[in-house]
Amino acid sequence: MPRPIVIFDGDCGLCNGFVAWLIRHDPREQFLIAGSAGEVGRAALAAMGLDASVAASTLVLATVDGPRLRADAVAGILGTLAWPWRAARSITWVPRRWRNGVYDAIARRRPRADADDPACGMPPASLVEAWRARLATSADVDALRV
Repeated sequence: MPRPIVIFDGDCGLCNGFVAWLIRHDPREQFLIAGSAGEVGRAALAAMGLDASVAASTLVLATVDGPRLRADAVAGILGTLAWPWRAARSITWVPRRWRNGVYDAIARRRPRADADDPACGMPPASLVEAWRARLATSADVDALRV
């Protein structure tokens, strides 16, 4: 089964922080990552039928079942991790309009941080190797198109 790809804005400090957090809390390496500004990130968005501009302010989870956006992406990611993070899946009980409203309010206040390479973000020094090992490839994107 192909691994889902987390597509994020590599110039977003909050997005980079979330991806760093995910790498530390996903010991089974269930998720790959791709910056939305890179070739692989843009290809994954296209494979999901999404315009590249969507990832400028939205976290996208690309899966074989299609894309999950915003709060659904967060719930889809956290819901597969160990306790207590998997409890976050319960946010899907909240109407999508409300949970995406909270997501959007947080996204409007997110810090910007120029990444050395927005195509893959800006990993903390302690995670550079693990971060690079999780970068999705074109083959990973192709596997999602099944």
